[in-house]
Amino acid sequence: MNSLNSCPVCNEELVIREYQCSQCDITIRGTFGLGALSSLTLAQQEFVKIFMCAGGNIKEVEKKMNISYPTVKNKLAEIQRCLCVDSEEKDRQDILKKLEFGDLSVEQALEQLKKL
Repeated sequence: MNSLNSCPVCNEELVIREYQCSQCDITIRGTFGLGALSSLTLAQQEFVKIFMCAGGNIKEVEKKMNISYPTVKNKLAEIQRCLCVDSEEKDRQDILKKLEFGDLSVEQALEQLKKL
């Protein structure tokens, strides 16, 4: 399950417009991004938390999660693919998503891809 980081209608990135303190009721308004980690599934976010708390020690992650070394490496590679996309690749993926959702025609998508 992914956390909600894109619009379910048009698939554009969501932004946070308001933060509110439940204790003192102060409200902070603006435009705040969700950050790269929000693109990870909840399971991937939990893995990152365990990995970081283990100081990046794969053996420790194996013990804490009761999984094998190859499984830890596979999970790391999966997260790396999600987080380490360069800006040109992200632009390419965004164009293809818009094409998939019908927001761009094939011709428009090809024209935008050629500009990258």
